[in-house]
Parts: sequence; structure tokens; C-alpha cells
Amino acid sequence: MLSRRYFKILTLIFLPIAALLIALGIQNVRTAPSKGSPTSPSRIIARKPVMAETLPIDWNQPVCIIPTGNNQRFPLALTEGDEYLLIINNLEQAPHRTQTVHLVAEFDSVERHPTGCYFQNTTPLSQTSHVGHRPALSQPDLSSSRPTTSQPTTQQKSVTSERSFYLFVTDGNLSDRNQYTRITGRLVQDSPRVAIYLDEQQKISELAPGLLNGIIETLEQQVLDKITRECGPIRDIDQDGRFTILLSPWLSRLQGGKTSINGFVRPSDFRETVSEPFSNHCDMLYLNSALKPGQELLDLLSHEVTHAAVSSLRADQSNSPATSLMDEEDWLNEGIAHIMEPGYTNRDYRISEFYRKPEAYPLVVPDYYRAQLWRNHGCRGAVNLFLDWCTQIESTQRFPHRFTHHPLTGTPKMEQLTARPFPELFRLWSLNLAHQALTRKTLDPDTQPDTQPETQPESGSDQPPWHCGKFILAGPAFHSWDLFKEPRASLNIASTASGFLHLKSNNSQNGNVTINVNGSPKMQLTLLKIPHSSNRLSLTATQNIPSATDTTLAKFLNIRLSCKHPADSTVETISLELSGTYLSRAARQPRLFQTSSLNSLLISQATSLEVVTDGTYQEGENRVTDFLIRIPRTILRKQKTADSLTFKAIAQTETSKRMAAQTDFKLDAQPAQRLAETSKPTKN
Repeated sequence: MLSRRYFKILTLIFLPIAALLIALGIQNVRTAPSKGSPTSPSRIIARKPVMAETLPIDWNQPVCIIPTGNNQRFPLALTEGDEYLLIINNLEQAPHRTQTVHLVAEFDSVERHPTGCYFQNTTPLSQTSHVGHRPALSQPDLSSSRPTTSQPTTQQKSVTSERSFYLFVTDGNLSDRNQYTRITGRLVQDSPRVAIYLDEQQKISELAPGLLNGIIETLEQQVLDKITRECGPIRDIDQDGRFTILLSPWLSRLQGGKTSINGFVRPSDFRETVSEPFSNHCDMLYLNSALKPGQELLDLLSHEVTHAAVSSLRADQSNSPATSLMDEEDWLNEGIAHIMEPGYTNRDYRISEFYRKPEAYPLVVPDYYRAQLWRNHGCRGAVNLFLDWCTQIESTQRFPHRFTHHPLTGTPKMEQLTARPFPELFRLWSLNLAHQALTRKTLDPDTQPDTQPETQPESGSDQPPWHCGKFILAGPAFHSWDLFKEPRASLNIASTASGFLHLKSNNSQNGNVTINVNGSPKMQLTLLKIPHSSNRLSLTATQNIPSATDTTLAKFLNIRLSCKHPADSTVETISLELSGTYLSRAARQPRLFQTSSLNSLLISQATSLEVVTDGTYQEGENRVTDFLIRIPRTILRKQKTADSLTFKAIAQTETSKRMAAQTDFKLDAQPAQRLAETSKPTKN
């Protein structure tokens, strides 16, 4: 009886404990993380729309416009002087395709609630915020057990005095071996980790003074160790203990003489399974023999050696052929190489070109050559800014290393590196670009450098935020749409590009409007309310048609640049540059002018570009300062690929705040007719 009594007591005690343990086990199973493949694409959980009635919208934050049907339309209540920025992302990934987006504004006397869509706030990531990354991915070890060229081996082989290299020089098919030429290179200089070969068709005496020593010293002292540390090692493919450089004049006349480049790396050279002439089976890069030592050489070598590290890591077959990875997609390969450049000489003009027309340049381009976007400066500027932004939101501060060692490529790679779906990532980056444009309209730098814009350092150190190398940056250009004056608008947007539409309303009118957006089904819309402020700078460029008795029209292009700025400010700097998709850095000829040193009269017989002031007057709460620009047409004829003139300006207020703005002036093929003073399309 006693044992039965004890048994009942123990049963009463242990049954609740067992039930509690079972409940805890079930809860753990429900909340345990998935043990799926760490390299598989992340799953996106679809949630039901949160309608505006259940989630109040904060219009001081960006607002996502999410359609619930096939039509993209949304209501907007406008009060006096309201301004918005509509960001249209084209998420279609077809680099050769551009989508025309048509917009129609329908006015109503009654305020409408969202139907067929819902609004949802999104908070843009700050430059210093940390992205909540997933746990570290268990990726394959891409570091090779073979020797690398990052550190010299104790017993180095003697360098071969002469080598043969194959180079693609025509505009034909990359897969056709007949499009390649064989080059004989002679060893002209070497060091413990570098061997330089010169194309036999050229003499050493024809090279720029100091070029050979500059290449050796730059690689040995500044580039190889940095790239190895931050990105990864370069495998010694040909087992000679050195990284090979081929200097050749062929790089000045590639694609049948149509293209000149400073340098490149061919990923197939790092793949031992690729046959000649498609691979030289060598860890190497190609340089134009016309190069000169200096900052441009440092930036170029940093860029190309990054390509070599990426190609080496992804072609590693030290264990088995299965361990090698597909080549990095071109847009990411170029992007990581650009952000490893210490200066701006290889990217300032590309960023400027992208900012000039952000809707025209796709971000995601797996193969630039096949998409006919090879060396498209706007595309390269886009990916430079995108990966630079990804680096700034990186929590571990090791983005380049994580990037180069990640086994995936393309948008899946970026989704895993940032722990965000690509559409969301693209939206946040677009908001960051918009923020740059809006903040550059009211800059408040902590310090002002002593140097003038003409003498700003190329390295990027000590430069104010509106300068990038030789170029002024004003952020991405906005297209203006005054809803009350013109109810219709359209915009051409390339795939994975963004259009920025500045929605304006009349200062004296209120209204309720529904905006219909007709375009690609893969569009995503974001609305940003622009705070009321008179501290803005805007530019307008129009052709200044001379009188019928003036005979200078055939010789000069005359332009009036009107700068509208706050009443308590003055325009201190204006700049002018030639623009075009494939226009080189040198051909853009950026010119900066300090307004305090400008004359007030044009010299009628001037043979060079002239800029003069033409007065200042009051317009409402603002002031307008006019400048006259006279450009000899001989300058324009020399740059046939230039399609626009880009003007930029910086104004400073009495409280030392600065504003930057830009506008484009489209170049005509023929001199304008003296019929009327016609305005050119402008952006602000």
C-alpha cells in the first residue's frame, strides 16, 4: 500500500513536468531556424496588403505605392505649393530594352482614398547604419593552396626573356579564333613579384619616361598587398612566381581600330581548361603602352588587379574542376574594381554621366559586350555608386572580401550579401540617390578646403562633397512635371534603372489628383514628399539667338545660363562639360569658373570658350543671376560624339550653406535658325 501511495504522489509530480517539457519542445520546433542550404536564395514571405486605413502613413518618410491589380494608379491630395518626387524603378532585367512610361494626372474635387493600391512607409538606410545580416554563410574555401603572386617565393624561377600572348583585336565574334592575333612580348623589367613584357613592335624609348619603374613601384608598394588583403590572393597560374604585365600599342586600336582602352584583364587567362587563343594560361593584365606614371596609373592598376583577384578566385581548380565558379557578371566585376580605386581618375566622369541621365543606364548587365554596352560610362557610374552604397551599409566593414569570396553572382549574390530582396535593395538605393540630389541642393559642409576647384586633388582626399575628381556632382537629374500646367508626361527608363520625376503644383492652387502610370508590369513606385524650402538652386540653359545683323552665329554657339537661387545667396562657381555616353574623360573637358573673376562683356573675336556675367535681378523670394556662354563651334566639331552640354553651379548663402544644381543643353547637329528664341529641354 505504501509503495502504491508513493507511486501516485510521484505520478502527480512528474506528469505536469512532462507536459511542460513537451510544450517547450513543440515551441522550439516552431521557432527553430531553417537548416536549408546556406547558399540557396532567400525565401520571401508574402504578406497581405496593409491598407491605408489600418496603417497611417507618415509623409515625412518615403512611401511605397504597391498595386493590388494590373493598373498602377494612386491618389494624391495637393495643397498650395506641395512638391513630391516620384521614383519609378524599372525592375525588368533586359539590358537592351527601354520602357516608355506614360503618366496622366486626373483632377477631382473630392479627395480619394487608395483603390487598387496601398501605401506603405519604408525607411531608407542611412550611410552609417548596419544591415541585419544573416549568420555567416558556410561558403566553399576559395583560397588556393597553390602559390600566389602576393608574396615572392623563396626560390623563384628565372623570368622568361620572351613570351607569346594572344589578343582579341577585331570587332568580330569572341568565339572565333581567327579574331585573335599573336603578340610576342620581350621582358623589359621585373621585380620579385612583377614581370613586364613589351610588345615587340614597340621600342622602350617610345614609352613615357618613368613608366616601367612606375608600374613596378606602384604594384609592389601600393597595389598587390592591398588587393590581396582586402579582396583575396592572385594565383600563380603559370608558376613563374610573378604577376605578368603586357604593354602593347594594340590597346589603342581594339575592335578594328574603333576603341582605345588603358588596360584590361581577361578572366579566361586564369582558367587552365580553356584552350588557346582564348586563354594565355597566365596570371596577367594588359596595359596600353601609351600610359604615363601618376595618379591615373595607380587607379588603373588598382582596378585591374582587383579584376585579376576576382578572376583568380572564381577560376580556382586546385581541388577539382567542380570547385571553379562561373565568371562574375560584368556589372559586379566592374563595380568591385571601381570601389577599390583610391582616386577618382577612372570614375569621376562616369559618375557624372550617370547623374546626368540616370534613367538611361541599366544597373544589372551580366555581359556588357553582348548587350552592346561595353565601356558605357553611365552604366559603369551606376554600378560604382551602387556597390559603394552597399559598402557603406556593410556592418562588418569587410564588404570587398565577402563579395569576392561569395560563390554566387548577379542579383542572388547581392541579395545574400545584403540580406534583402533585390527589388527592396534597388528601391533603397534609388532613395539614397534622391537624397543625394536633395541634400546637394542645400549642402552644409563642416569645412571648406583651401584649394580652388581647378586644383582639387585627384585622390579624393580633402574634397568637399560636391566635388568628385575634376567634376562637380549635383546628384541624379530630376525631370520636372507641373501637374496643373500639363496633365500628361512620359519618361523612357532602361531596365534596372530609375526615373526621378519632380511633381510640382501651382503655388496658388489646391487639388486632388489621381496619377495613372502606364508602363512595364515590373515597375515599382516610391513617393517622397519634398519639404517646403526657398533655399534651392535651379538652372535653365537656353540658346541665345543673336540679332539678324550679328554674323557670329555660324562661328559660335551662344547660351544663356539662368541661375535661380535664394535671395541671401550668391552663385560662386559654375562648370561646363561636354557629355555623351561614350565620351572619354579627356574629351569632356570639364571647365570650372569662379564667378568673382568673370568679366561682364564678351570679346567678339575670341577663339576660346568665354563665360561672362549678365546681371542679377529679383524674382519673387529669389534672385536670378544670368551668365552668357560663347563656345566656338570648332570646339564642338572636334567632339562629334558629344550630344549635350552639362552645366552645373554652386551657390553659397550668407550662413555658408551651399547648394548645387545641374541642367543639360542638347546640342544640335546644325546651327539654329534665327526664327525665335527657343528654349531647350532642361532638368534641375
